[in-house]
Amino acid sequence: MIKFSLRFLILFLFYSVYSSAQIKKIGVPFITNYNPKTYKAASENWDVLQNSQGMMFFANHFGLMQFDGVRWSIVTQPANKSMIRSLAIDKKDKIYIGAQGDFGFTVQLPNGQYSYTSLVKLIPLAFQNFGDVLHTVVYDNEVLFFTNDVIFIYKNNKIQIIDSSTNFDEFFEVNKELYVSDPLKGLSKLKEGKLTPIKNGTEFAKLTSRQLFQTPNGLLVLTQKKGLFIYKDEVLKPFVTEVDYLLKENQITVAIALSDGYFAIGTRQSGLIIIDGSGRLIQHINKQIGLQNDYVTNLKVDKEGNLWVTLKEGISQIQISSPLSKIVASNNSETKIYCSQIYQNKLYIATDNGLFWLDWDAYKNGKNENVHYQYIDGMSENVWNIGIYDNVLLAFEKNGIFEIKGNSAQLLAKTDGAWQGVIMTNHPDVLLVGGYTGLYLLKKINNSWVFQQKIKGFAESSRVISIDANENIWIAHGYKGIFKIKLNKTFDSVLSTEFYDKKDGFPSSLFLNTFKIKDQILFGSTKGVYKQNPTSKKMIPDPVFKKYLGMDSHIRLLKPDNKNNIWYVSGENTGKIIPKENGSFHKEEQAFRKLRYLYVPGFENIQTTSSGDVFFGTQDGLIHYNSEKNKDYKSKYKAVISEVKCIIPKDSLLFSNRYDVIKNKKAKTEEDFCVDLPYANNALHLSFASLWYDDADGTEYEYWLEGFEPNWSDWSLQTEKEYTNLPENDYVFHVRAKNIYDVVSQEAVFKFKISPPWYRTLWAYMLYSILFWILIYAIIRYQKNLAERERGQLILSQEKELLRRSGELNEKRLELEQKNMAIVRENLENTISLKNAKVASNTVNLIHLNEILLSIKELVLQIKKENDLSLLTKINRIIDHELQGDQHWNEFEEIFNQLHDNFMQRLKNSFPELTPRDMRLCAYLRMNFNTKEIAPLLGISVRGVEDTRYRIRKKLQLPSDANITEFILNF
Repeated sequence: MIKFSLRFLILFLFYSVYSSAQIKKIGVPFITNYNPKTYKAASENWDVLQNSQGMMFFANHFGLMQFDGVRWSIVTQPANKSMIRSLAIDKKDKIYIGAQGDFGFTVQLPNGQYSYTSLVKLIPLAFQNFGDVLHTVVYDNEVLFFTNDVIFIYKNNKIQIIDSSTNFDEFFEVNKELYVSDPLKGLSKLKEGKLTPIKNGTEFAKLTSRQLFQTPNGLLVLTQKKGLFIYKDEVLKPFVTEVDYLLKENQITVAIALSDGYFAIGTRQSGLIIIDGSGRLIQHINKQIGLQNDYVTNLKVDKEGNLWVTLKEGISQIQISSPLSKIVASNNSETKIYCSQIYQNKLYIATDNGLFWLDWDAYKNGKNENVHYQYIDGMSENVWNIGIYDNVLLAFEKNGIFEIKGNSAQLLAKTDGAWQGVIMTNHPDVLLVGGYTGLYLLKKINNSWVFQQKIKGFAESSRVISIDANENIWIAHGYKGIFKIKLNKTFDSVLSTEFYDKKDGFPSSLFLNTFKIKDQILFGSTKGVYKQNPTSKKMIPDPVFKKYLGMDSHIRLLKPDNKNNIWYVSGENTGKIIPKENGSFHKEEQAFRKLRYLYVPGFENIQTTSSGDVFFGTQDGLIHYNSEKNKDYKSKYKAVISEVKCIIPKDSLLFSNRYDVIKNKKAKTEEDFCVDLPYANNALHLSFASLWYDDADGTEYEYWLEGFEPNWSDWSLQTEKEYTNLPENDYVFHVRAKNIYDVVSQEAVFKFKISPPWYRTLWAYMLYSILFWILIYAIIRYQKNLAERERGQLILSQEKELLRRSGELNEKRLELEQKNMAIVRENLENTISLKNAKVASNTVNLIHLNEILLSIKELVLQIKKENDLSLLTKINRIIDHELQGDQHWNEFEEIFNQLHDNFMQRLKNSFPELTPRDMRLCAYLRMNFNTKEIAPLLGISVRGVEDTRYRIRKKLQLPSDANITEFILNF
């Protein structure tokens, strides 16, 4: 039984006064069913609670079951392994468990495991044999465990026992007061460990009460089979409701108070019933319209306002706080919804199985059980569209155009398929119908639409049509582009056709749409909203929609309502753009995130009404929206680590909440919890989830392994991550979630450390250091010994080498001395030869000179004797011949070449232009003779020597600043 206090009731009543939020009466809230195959435990669940973190717990026949939004697991069991019947939780998240023949508490350890402690050992032996603990209640600093036989009060590690003379019937907590009912005394108040009957409490003895609530009108009493009563001023009176027949026939099992003064009542045979404070029916949710079982065992509202319903078979989550609901009837059979329309108090829906209607007034007033979808005869094919045209309801179907009258359909025109109809802007009696292969024309005649003809000149599929103020017809073809058509005055043929696609400014020629917003034609593309530039006729982005919808999404639908709001489907997001008084706009999307991926692609449909009802046609039926229903979409929630295990060895768990899978339950503080792993276990598998239960399948996650990865991952639906071959390091795994409303959770972390392999540990490095220095010492010692040995060998070898080289040097010295002596001897011989040659030459010259002198003497004597002057000429000729001295020069040249490295020959080879006289002058210059010394040798004057030097300079091609003597000496 769920408990309720006045403190919370006052809060709820206060909220109901100042808030317009109410549980929706129209439609059925979204329901998520979890069957035993899903959570893999027993079918029966008896209680439910939520801890401060947001984790859900259930009292299952197999034990305490936990749900983290992704995974279900049994986390602990009572000591006797019996089924759990009741749960309670204190401010420190200690969970108290009432089971069959056992009760106690459980706490979660830092490694994720839950440790259960039984309190039965504190009970005297005589009272240890008891049955089911039907209620567990945390009351101030006490915990009460209620059974039909006895009440146990746990306080300060002691247990007080309240025994029953008969049997207790039920236990209640109301306005911080405790009540107990029994078949004899009726209703009694439990205070300070004693039961005190209330005045006229025996009146309750016959009622079999199931829940009590404090209300402004008194104590509201819910009985098992007799309906509701009010206890006020010590008088018990029936409280009449609209659902008395349901409550009395189907047995109340449990009830809780909701916000806004509403009450949720669970029954044994008819599911869940929600009423307001006046007893009016708000919702009746049973197996027929979505609940998986009609036997309700308990109820709980979580932090997000979702109602959790535990059942005899399974668990259901009902999103009673959502402004969205499904229009579901008792014989619900429709599938894909293409369009909807309210006409003459009937709701019509166009589906892929035909056209249906239901009584809308009866449905929205809560009479769902008597409301059924009615089939319109003759329309069993795909009905693409329905619309009201001048107060006439028309349907456009695969076989043609129909007029709907009440429960029947009348064929107006048989065509090869009709998509939709649009009234001509300036001719309200002319209806243009887009078909599979062109356009059709209908006219209003005598208050009825009459088919005229198919319009000539256009044969394209015309599913999306808009008509501007000048009656230009804009047709969007999903795979080609946009057609602009102008009809003739009689509307029977096309006057002109213009075509626009990517070349005219659209980002693509595919998936274009056309819409009419405030008399302006707009175009939806794969990259935002476009309009036509009136001057250039090019398609350009619309600045207003660019600001609010961007240029990255596929604009699938734009539709205005009667409040100047613009509804849209952009990409997978649905929303509305709301105008403000200052001329700007506000975009609202969060309320419609549940509609993602529900539309029929290409047939997105939003239908608004003047009364504020909004309908969305989807693949999952017709969905209704109430704009007056407010919901907080920014609630904080947490991500959690579900399980961590090593891949090697296989499935070695490090952190897990699954029951008794980790034997080591050594308790540490959660802040200090860090798993230290050997290097062999450096491959991990981590599972994670978020404690958000509204469309949990759409929640995305991002993660980051600090110490290994530089940044967060991309968002994805993945709830598991593996890491392999992690190097040694200290790691922190971070994970956070983002729900369908784009609210990011608080992150969860898991710390662990990978130790290095033994060969990379500190001790190993110390050993390596010691071994290194030993090795260095050994190497130094070895090198030293080797050096000493090599030094001795080197000294010995050097001595040997020295002796050998000394001998060789002596030999070389002797050899050099011998060579030098030979060279000296040879030089001396050459010098002696040269001197001998000079002596011989001088001797010859002397002899020759003596001969000449003798010859001249004879001639002189002869002149004296004969006084013949011609002999003087002869003497002069002899002297000239000797001065010319060719014979002496040749001898001189031979000796000169020997002394000067064949100078004459080299000079002649290098400068062949030189004459013999030039060669002689060069030889004398080589011998460093001056001009005065050279003149008599050549037999010319000093001036003649200088002229000859000048001619030689030219032949040697010497520059003017060069010294000819230096050149000859260095040649």
